Amino acid sequence: MKRRLLCAFLLLFVSQVSSGSSLHRSAALEMMRASGVPEMLKRAFDAQLENQFKAVPELEKLRPQLTAFYRKAFAFKELENDLCALYMKHYTPVELRQITAFYKTPAGRKKAKVDGQLSSELGALFLKHSEKKMPELQKLLQDLRKE
Repeated sequence: MKRRLLCAFLLLFVSQVSSGSSLHRSAALEMMRASGVPEMLKRAFDAQLENQFKAVPELEKLRPQLTAFYRKAFAFKELENDLCALYMKHYTPVELRQITAFYKTPAGRKKAKVDGQLSSELGALFLKHSEKKMPELQKLLQDLRKE
């Protein structure tokens, strides 16, 4: 009798853990879709590919093959499990649902739309500022070598 109760308890426990994990994953997927992660990934990798074509013009003749490769290798479906694991590591299902609710508001939809562009602009700003500060950094490094 004890053995049957223990087995029943273990089965119930395993099903609850599995169900909780499934709900957690579903919440992560819904949040990623609401926040525009699939579209952001596509834009980011398209931009990265364009940068590669600019940096190495010889790659231009391979544009169709490289584009197809990037779109397949870095598609949301390809990264979905790893992305879910990351979000599940840092957010509870309740938090993910709260974030999703925000992204379904007008402000949240705007944030999702603007974030990619903002990130790109912040990168350019950081690069510009770094270039401006380069002489100061070089002087600091020279002074440190003298010591």
